[in-house]
Amino acid sequence: METVIYMPLVGEGTDCWRPVRAMRIEEDVFEIIDQIPLDESWKFAPFSRVRCRDKIFADGQAGLVVSAYAVESNPYYRLLKDNEGQVFRVVLADGEDAVVRVTHVDEEHEDFIYDLLSTNCKQKYRGRPKTAVYVVRFADLVSARLEE
Repeated sequence: METVIYMPLVGEGTDCWRPVRAMRIEEDVFEIIDQIPLDESWKFAPFSRVRCRDKIFADGQAGLVVSAYAVESNPYYRLLKDNEGQVFRVVLADGEDAVVRVTHVDEEHEDFIYDLLSTNCKQKYRGRPKTAVYVVRFADLVSARLEE
């Protein structure tokens, strides 16, 4: 269900929050569904999963404020984290279907780093060195399966 949560703003000189739209995933976990306005800096990225806590604002109004990332709520986070160094078949939001070796899963940045082994989107990687490593956000991961 869509709801409003309050996003901490960065670089404002004082504590400020922006109301943003989010979908409730679990009791205190939400997925942000708004974009960052051009003239703002948010503490947490759009389309990420975050934890919220209750807050009473200076005007006496109550609301849920974003307090931390909640990448562990992503259904593929634990699978990739527990199998770092292993080979996976992943499908990404842009339609890419790839076989990758996951080298690192980063909870703080809600992403994982991988070596590309094969892909259906060769043009996306044209001109890049074969030894390059890549990063993808969990928000862009549609599915992941451990390859045998």
